[in-house]
Amino acid sequence: MNTRTIEPKTVWTPLGEKSVTVFALSNFSDYHFDNGPGKVEYKLISLDVEFGATECFVGNLDIPASIIQQWGVSDDIIFQYVADTLGLTII
Repeated sequence: MNTRTIEPKTVWTPLGEKSVTVFALSNFSDYHFDNGPGKVEYKLISLDVEFGATECFVGNLDIPASIIQQWGVSDDIIFQYVADTLGLTII
């Protein structure tokens, strides 16, 4: 699982509000580099001294063909697209 540190963001969980500080991309699918779109699963993770890492939210996002076409060795373009779409700031 690839991760990035983000500016803290508060999300609602079944256990109440949590501050997430890590953003992960865990599953890329349905992309073929054939001018079509793809999908990515993302996770918002809370790091807590007492409880360790807790996945607070898991979701899926469509990645447009224009982003897939730019994807190379690094996953940075996918991370930036998802972060921008979700309103997250990678630090």
